[in-house]
Amino acid sequence: MKIKALFAVYCLIVVAFLVRAELKTLPLLEPDLSFVKLQHPIQGATIEYAVSELSTRSPLSTYRGGSQRQGWEQSSAPLFKNFQLKWKVENLNTGIHRASKSSPAADESGFYIADDTGFLRAYDWEGRLRWQFYDEVSAKGFHSTPLTDQDTVYVGDYAGYIYAFNKENGEIRWITKAGITVGSSPFMHEGVLYVGIELGDPDGFLLALDARTGAWLWTSPFIGNHPHASPALSSDGKSLLMGSNTGEMKAFARTNGEPLWSFATKDDIKCAASIYDDQAFFVSWDGYLYALDANSGVQKWKVALDDGAMSCPSLSADGQKIAVTGYRRNFVVDRKTGSTLWSAPIANKESRAQASPLILQYANQQVVLFLCAETALCVQDLNSGQVLQKIEMGSSFSASPIYYKNHLLLSTVDNGLLVFTQ
Repeated sequence: MKIKALFAVYCLIVVAFLVRAELKTLPLLEPDLSFVKLQHPIQGATIEYAVSELSTRSPLSTYRGGSQRQGWEQSSAPLFKNFQLKWKVENLNTGIHRASKSSPAADESGFYIADDTGFLRAYDWEGRLRWQFYDEVSAKGFHSTPLTDQDTVYVGDYAGYIYAFNKENGEIRWITKAGITVGSSPFMHEGVLYVGIELGDPDGFLLALDARTGAWLWTSPFIGNHPHASPALSSDGKSLLMGSNTGEMKAFARTNGEPLWSFATKDDIKCAASIYDDQAFFVSWDGYLYALDANSGVQKWKVALDDGAMSCPSLSADGQKIAVTGYRRNFVVDRKTGSTLWSAPIANKESRAQASPLILQYANQQVVLFLCAETALCVQDLNSGQVLQKIEMGSSFSASPIYYKNHLLLSTVDNGLLVFTQ
């Protein structure tokens, strides 16, 4: 007991000395010294390694099909015919994080797939691994979909870094630390990358980077919460639209990131807006599909889905129909009025669907690929909803289907990458 009493006295003496030291030090501090919350994003540094020699560049593969994020692809075939599994890439997305998975980027050189275990892999069209990069700094790997141009692949990770890699050999061209997380997928316009950046607190901003060098060109002001959604470009190229967990769809000037307008929904916006002419279409967790004037932010119409959605809407090639996934149901609606043309439930789905649909335009037919069951995609006639093929994936699916020259690429949650051909 004496030892415990002596130890207690000793501890009290030490605490007394520490308090005395603090009290003597306080007057030495400036009276207004405090941590001040930043009012605007601070520019990060970019490290250059082997910058591309190309002075001009244009995107070859972009998430959701391009800067307007319309979500449709053209096929050279006259009519749809069934997809057949060609091969499978194992050991992707075995980290099993809740966030939606990255979709592959595909162009003539092959395809590039980033996953939640931290690998970015490059394959040729015979399925041979060309190179791979392992991101040791990101505990949750990649969820942003890569973008490719003539000689470079770009991607952001879940540790807030944005990378540019040499497409030929995987060497890093440049790297920049932009925030705490990058879940947003970039698009490129006139040699500039645009991507949403997430910060703590939570907060975030829209960032413009020189694609060749990674130099920061501008940032938007803070937006107030995380931008899980990816930005989209207006049809006239003057503004960028991006939703976020604030529940707002915001427009920013493309030249400098200055805010132009804001439209508030009642819950999070998780996926990119699709742009057609002067209209923007997007969903919110408040349970509605919205149509806005992309130039002013004025609402044209809204239509109730089955509940809060996080799917990106897809537009048909002629701009007449919108395909969108709600909470546990798929919808095809009229683009001009928002009226539902047909809908169908997602079988065996107990949680909110995260996958986005893809519309394929054949010479004489339009089809849509929807998540139609927990572990299956259905190819359906866009006009009638008739199921033309059911594709069993053996896993849940939270990305977007990718189509490139008769190849269908599906990055599943825990069954690898499935590659089909027609």
